[in-house]
Amino acid sequence: MSLTYQHFKTLDSTNAYLQRKQSETDIRNWVVSADEQTAGKGMGNNGWESEIGKNLTFSLAIDMGFLPAERQFLLSEAVPLGIIEVLDGILPTEKLSIKWPNDIFYENRKLAGILINSTIKANMMDVSIIGIGLNVNQMQFQDWPTHPISMKMITGEDYNLQPLLEQIAEHIIIKVEQLKSNPTSIEQDYLKRLFRYRSWADYEIEGKTLRLFMTGIDAFGRLQLVDKQQELHQYEIKQIKFLV
Repeated sequence: MSLTYQHFKTLDSTNAYLQRKQSETDIRNWVVSADEQTAGKGMGNNGWESEIGKNLTFSLAIDMGFLPAERQFLLSEAVPLGIIEVLDGILPTEKLSIKWPNDIFYENRKLAGILINSTIKANMMDVSIIGIGLNVNQMQFQDWPTHPISMKMITGEDYNLQPLLEQIAEHIIIKVEQLKSNPTSIEQDYLKRLFRYRSWADYEIEGKTLRLFMTGIDAFGRLQLVDKQQELHQYEIKQIKFLV
């Protein structure tokens, strides 16, 4: 599959740019990157801190028309798996994980974030715009709750951004294609890399701290955990906060 790459010095948001273009033309297989995003967003409209020209901030538009809308969380599993597959060849594999729903963590620190905007036709997905922020060459961050870390902070090395972007985009496409033939393998691989899977940890729910054991996720992407009484707890995004 051939991808079309566009790069800008400055954009408000690569996701927003593709959403605007979507009303004018076919954006499928477009990859748009920027040295600077003046209004870049993370999950839940959180800001995304990125020093100009130091990191990867880009969006990829993919045709997801083959996937039922009720299974759209499979895309949130496939995308981080594509990214982490590339990072496995650069960073210590055992320290990389996927924090639910789709952040990339190095140990207990956030290395990458993903924001997906999808359109739906009838009961099927249509085009998904996948925004990705990967901390690459930046060496200092504000002390956000997720304690950001970059690839250079881990290895001490500088990385060429464009080849890294192309490698990640291609691996994401491969994982998405895998959803057509073997979605179960994506689900299994996601659980293998899931941060805190099959372990006890502290979480904040409605202002209270609870110690829970993560058992997995359901078909709709809700996080499933049990307490010490083996009672099942199930959460949507924003209903639970990881305490790290």
